Order: sequence, then structure tokens, then C-alpha cells
Amino acid sequence: MVEVIMEIADYLHVPVIAEGVETEAELSALKKLKCDFVQGYFFSKPVPAKDFEPFILQRKEVEKAEQQKGVDDAVKKIEAQIVNEKKDAGRKAEAADFDIQENHGGLHLRTANTFFIIVALIVALALFVSDLFVARGYRHMEQASDRYIAAQFAASNMEAGSDYLTDRVRCFVVTGEESYLNDFFEEVEVTRTRDRAVEEMEELLEGRDKSALDSLNTALTLSNELLKTEYHAMRLTLAAGEYDNAIPPVLADVELAPEELALTPDEMMHRAQNLVFDNNYMHAKDRIRENVNECTQRLIRDSSHELEAASARMSIFTNLQTALTILFLLIVLTMVIFVSRQIRKPLTKMVEMMRGQKPMEPVGAEEMRFVARTYNAILKENVEAREKLSHAASHDALTGLFNRGAYDMLMESVDTAHIALILIDVDYFKEVNDTYGHAVGDRVLKRVAELLKHAFRSVDIICRLGGDEFAVIMTRVNSSMSQLVLNKMTQINTSLQNPKDDLPPVSLSVGVAFSDREEAQGDIFKDADSALYKVKEAGRNGCRIYNMKEQPKA
Repeated sequence: MVEVIMEIADYLHVPVIAEGVETEAELSALKKLKCDFVQGYFFSKPVPAKDFEPFILQRKEVEKAEQQKGVDDAVKKIEAQIVNEKKDAGRKAEAADFDIQENHGGLHLRTANTFFIIVALIVALALFVSDLFVARGYRHMEQASDRYIAAQFAASNMEAGSDYLTDRVRCFVVTGEESYLNDFFEEVEVTRTRDRAVEEMEELLEGRDKSALDSLNTALTLSNELLKTEYHAMRLTLAAGEYDNAIPPVLADVELAPEELALTPDEMMHRAQNLVFDNNYMHAKDRIRENVNECTQRLIRDSSHELEAASARMSIFTNLQTALTILFLLIVLTMVIFVSRQIRKPLTKMVEMMRGQKPMEPVGAEEMRFVARTYNAILKENVEAREKLSHAASHDALTGLFNRGAYDMLMESVDTAHIALILIDVDYFKEVNDTYGHAVGDRVLKRVAELLKHAFRSVDIICRLGGDEFAVIMTRVNSSMSQLVLNKMTQINTSLQNPKDDLPPVSLSVGVAFSDREEAQGDIFKDADSALYKVKEAGRNGCRIYNMKEQPKA
């Protein structure tokens, strides 16, 4: 719509005035539309006629300062361009030199690091695999030993079960006590030590040579055949005595010969004892023991062969493990030597050169050489800029304003015949720190600094003298601008007393002295301080201009 209005006015050759301009964005947009005249709060609020002339004079001073600043900026830009061109040329020359040095430089840390990592990983993986095989070999040997021990126990149990039956049957035929008979049949029918031993042996030797199992099965067969003789002897014993309990079915099925039935009880007992004590019985027992022993020997032989094979395999992997461990130690030693020669020694030399602020020779790994070249370039720049005033030396760290040292230097360089010195104290600032803490106090000081920078011109010098004390040096002004100064300080005090954030309300006490003041009692700082003192005497929160009978009103 504005653009259409502008086009209509242009067509009618009527000048256009835009009112209500309050922001720089609005002014920029109107400039692009080539508006003839612009007015609004962006430039100033409405002022009385008596204040208009000082305002215009100040604007002219500002425009003049901005023009001068533009010239200065252009000069600085040209100088900076020349300096940058020189630096670019220097960098190009240094880059060319860098390329030459890089072609003949040391080994890159990335390359060395990658190489060592790959080799170390390969060796570590091989070492891990060898460890697995060694551990597997140990487990195999342990399993073979456990299997042999268990099989040996099974063979022993087979012989022990057979001997137990022999013992029970002999005790029964000698004493005739029925408990021995019961023990015998409990072993044969319930405990079954011999049968369980064979079953256990068969489970242990599953998938392996069964020759030992065959011998144990033969021993079990012989023992079972010997049961017939033992049953016959026990049947004779039962026939010779009187037993109330029922005869076990297996013994009841044993038939005695007619000549045995014709024997007296004593003769029957004697015959029964001969059956389990004669040479035939002992010979059968010997054959059982021989088969058990043969089983044991075969177990020893098979176990020995298995352990020897496992030991041979494990020996190979143990030797490989030792070789890999030595190789890994050599890799670590190589890395230590590389780090010592390519990094530690050059770094130690660099530290010595840095402490002495001397140029260093690029040595060691390529990254160390790059650091050395970079340090040399920085050292050269620092030597050239050593005598320049640093920002930290002339500015306050909290607010970013000039500090007291910069104030003293600037007061010596400004035109003191056309300045106004404004001394500012934050009222009761100690109570703010005590009540709200130093962090809030620091924020208050930063807020004061922001308001001062916003209120005054770019050509004016704003300083923080220390603590809650500020100073503003207005350049190219005279006492006709007293009202302007008063208005600025009143606006700042209004903003501080009505904060829009969470800061506590504060006020400022301000003393002002102009260069063209009458009845000067000392230098401008002393007279401004005198005006500040009178404000404090009057209750603070105000602004006073030195040696003015009638103070301007806000």
C-alpha cells in the first residue's frame, strides 16, 4: 500500500512525507522506496523550541562525526586490505615452503597410529585365538583325566561288588546267619554295584575304544556265572538249617542232587563251604580280577595316548602363544621408541623454545613439525604486536567499557576545551550486593553500562572507573546542551527504577561539568565531582550541572 501511494505521489509530482518512523528497518524500507522526507521517534521525540537548536547542533556534530568516521573506516579498510594482501602473500610463501618441507618431512602420526593399531590388532587376535586353543587343550586334558579317574573307579567298583558278594556268601555258609543272605541279595537285586559299574563305563567310553569295556563286561559275565555256585552253596546251607523266613525264589529254584539231599546237615554245611572256598571258586575269582586288571591297563593306555595327543597340540599353541607375546612386546617397544623420538623429544625441545620465546626447528613427526611452523608464525605476529595496547588492558572485563587506565589516557588525548565530563554513581550499590548478592550486582552494573551506551553517541567515551562509578566524556559539546544531558540521565534513571526484568530498581547520582563552565574551581573532574557531591547531599537520585544557578528541569 505504501509503495502504491509513493507511485501515485510520484506520478502527480507531489513530495511525500512519512511520519511515525520508529525503527531502522522502517527507515531502510522507506529509503528503498525513495521517500522524500521522513520523521518520527527514530530521530527524536518532540522537543520545545528552546531545545531544538542544541538538538540540531548535536545532530550536525553527529553527522560530521559519522562522516569523519566513514572516512576513517575507509582508510582503515584500505590499510587492512593492504595488510591482508601482505599476509596472504606471506601465507602463500609459507604454504609453498610448507609444501616443500612436507614432501621431505617426518612420518605422519595418523599413518603410524594406523599401522601400529592394525599390527597390534592382528597380533592380539592371533594371541586371543591361541589362548582359546590352549584353554581348549587344558580342558581336553582335564576331561581325559577326569574320564580316566571315573572309569578307574567304575572298574574298581566292579571288582569291589564281586568281592562283596563273595564275602557275604562265605559268611553265610560259615555262620548260617540270615543277615548275610539278605545283604547278598540286596547287593544283587537292589544296589547292583557290578551292573552300575559296567553301565557307567559304557557311558564314559561312548564314542571311544571299547576294549576296556569288553574286559569289564567279561568280568561281569564271569561274576554272574559264579553266582550259580554261590546260589548252590546257599541252598545247601538253607537245607541244612531251619529258617523261618521264606526262601528267596532264586534259591528255591536251585535243585539239589539226590546224594546231596541224603547228606546230614553238617555234611551239607561242609559241602556248601567247599563250594565257595575250593580251588575252582578261587580260580573263577582270579579270572574276574584278571579281566578287571586288563580293563584298567587298557584304560591307562588309552588315556595316555589321548593325553599325549592333547599335550602335543597344546605344546604347539603354547609355543605360538609365547612367540605372539614376544611379538606384541616388540610392537609396544617400537611404539615407545617412536613416541620418544618423534613426539617426546621434539615436544621437550618445543617447551624449552616456548619458554625462551625463541623460534623452534620443525623436527619429529609431521604433526609436530606443523605445530612448530605454526608456533613460529604466531611468535612472529606476537613480536610485531607486542607493544600494541590490548583490549583487556584498556577495557573493563564486566561491562566492556573503557577502564580507569584508558580514561586517564583518553583524557590526555581529547579536546578538553569542548567536552562535558559526566560522573555517575549507582546509589546504595553496596546494599544491592548485600541484599541480592554479587551476581545480581554485576547484572545491575552491566545494565547501567548498556543504558549509557544506548543513550550517548558513538563519539562519546563511556568508562567504568571502578566499583559502581562510571564516567562519560562527551566530545564537541558546550553548556548549551545541559538540558540534553539532563534528559538522557532522567531517561536512564527512569529505566533503572522501573526494570522490566528481574533486577532490583536502582537509581543514579550524576554530576556534570562542561569545559565552558563559569567560575571553575579546579580541573573538570574536580568540578564534576563537586556537582555529584551536591546531588548526594540532596538525597541522591538526580543530576546536577556544575555552577548553574538554575538547574534544567527534566
